[in-house]
Amino acid sequence: FRSSTSVGKWVHDRFDVTLARLAPGYRMIKEIVQQFLGSNADSPFASGKVALVQLFGADNPTRVTALVTSEHPDGSYTVFVPTGPNPTSGMIYHLPNNQVQIFPDIQVDSAMRTVISCGAGTGELFGQKS
Repeated sequence: FRSSTSVGKWVHDRFDVTLARLAPGYRMIKEIVQQFLGSNADSPFASGKVALVQLFGADNPTRVTALVTSEHPDGSYTVFVPTGPNPTSGMIYHLPNNQVQIFPDIQVDSAMRTVISCGAGTGELFGQKS
């Protein structure tokens, strides 16, 4: 949260500098939170695409919820598969495009709600779309 007034910005900046000096690891935690909440423009949580991926091959029907974090020139993807109920941890996979089904109309925060709830709501989220 940043204030839109000059006084608020000054107070926020002073608080931020003081906390960084007094609390070891504050900057690292702040960056992680910014990545997760999407306040960082490079964050997949802000601009990522929601997908269902077939981790075990295109012939295996098992699918998992993922965020596309990178698209490669050869058509393959790098995806982050969050774990529930803590979506800040998970695994990173590099998959060919035939194992990734992207859902551009699903918002990242909607997918994250299903991860936090350990899958509850996934049927409604993907049910009509998969």
